[in-house]
Amino acid sequence: MLLIKIEDIRRATLPSHSGNEGWIGVSPAGDAYHVVVPVDVQIARGVMACNRPTDGTPFGGYTSWLYFRCAPYEDEGTMDRSDRDRQVQKNTADLINRLISYGIQAGLTCGAVAESSEVDRSGVIARRVISCKGCSKSWQKIQEFLRDPEVKLDRYRAFPEDFRLGHFLFVHLCGSVVEIPTTTFIKPGSGHKSLIGSHACPGLCYYETSFRPCSARCEGSRYRRIACNIKLRDVNRSTGKPL
Repeated sequence: MLLIKIEDIRRATLPSHSGNEGWIGVSPAGDAYHVVVPVDVQIARGVMACNRPTDGTPFGGYTSWLYFRCAPYEDEGTMDRSDRDRQVQKNTADLINRLISYGIQAGLTCGAVAESSEVDRSGVIARRVISCKGCSKSWQKIQEFLRDPEVKLDRYRAFPEDFRLGHFLFVHLCGSVVEIPTTTFIKPGSGHKSLIGSHACPGLCYYETSFRPCSARCEGSRYRRIACNIKLRDVNRSTGKPL
């Protein structure tokens, strides 16, 4: 059975005013999936009208995979999440029903907030050993992991509904991706409220490969600041500048 994280469906359910949509791609065998977000509405319409890219990979996905649209929700610019919650539930039901029609059994799974433990003087939370699933290399502490030149930050996957559920995705030299919860780097606490969906939000958290700092007084800005600092460290290391 293919287990899909409910937060991935929520991440692909965008406000209608953004002009973008989220899509979920599922492998033909039904044993893997990935999220493609954001996708420009006009590009999505072109792809669905069979104006596919010459490389056969719609939305930056994989050839022959099945792609399912997560319909946007109507956003009135308020902080009320009920409209989005209802659309997420509808998109979830539609996705599972569509998969069943293709003979793919699917279910939902929920991610959990990583538990905080001891915090050192630098503010970094000490955690269990970090391991690479590809080559089984391990790091005893997050500081050791970040100092490793074989590791580079590739994406910041924000979870706007609860930024504590976000992840930093690192690529190891072996080609595997190592996901580190955002709460590994910062102690969850009471910061600014989320401004996602408001006019003050520049929408950077919808772009996983963007490491631009956000000037909005939003709870997510401090997590984005960490991503920027890590990426800058990678750039300085590659150019030989002092860390």
